[in-house]
Amino acid sequence: MASLWKTGLSAFLTQISNPKTAIVYGGIFAALLPPVPSTGQKLALPPMILCVESGWYVIVAIAFSAPAARTVYQRAKTAIDRVAGCVMALIAIALIVGN
Repeated sequence: MASLWKTGLSAFLTQISNPKTAIVYGGIFAALLPPVPSTGQKLALPPMILCVESGWYVIVAIAFSAPAARTVYQRAKTAIDRVAGCVMALIAIALIVGN
C-alpha cells in the first residue's frame, strides 16, 4: 500500500509541476467562461477539474494496462494528436476573435 501512495504522490507532483496543464486549462477557461465568473463558478471549478483529471488518468491507466489497447493507440496516435491539435487551435482562434 505504501508504494501505491508513493506512486500517487509522484504522479501528483509530476502533473502539478507540468505547465502545460495550467496553460491548457487557462486557455479553455479564457475561451469558454464569462468575463466575470460567478462565485459559484469559481468555487465549482477546482473540484470539477480534480474529478476530470483524476477520472481521465484512471481511465487511461486501466485502458493502457491491456496490450491490445496499447497496440490500437499506437496505430491511431498520429490521428489523435492531429485532432487534439485542431481542437486546441480552434480554442485559440475563439480567444483571438473574442468568441
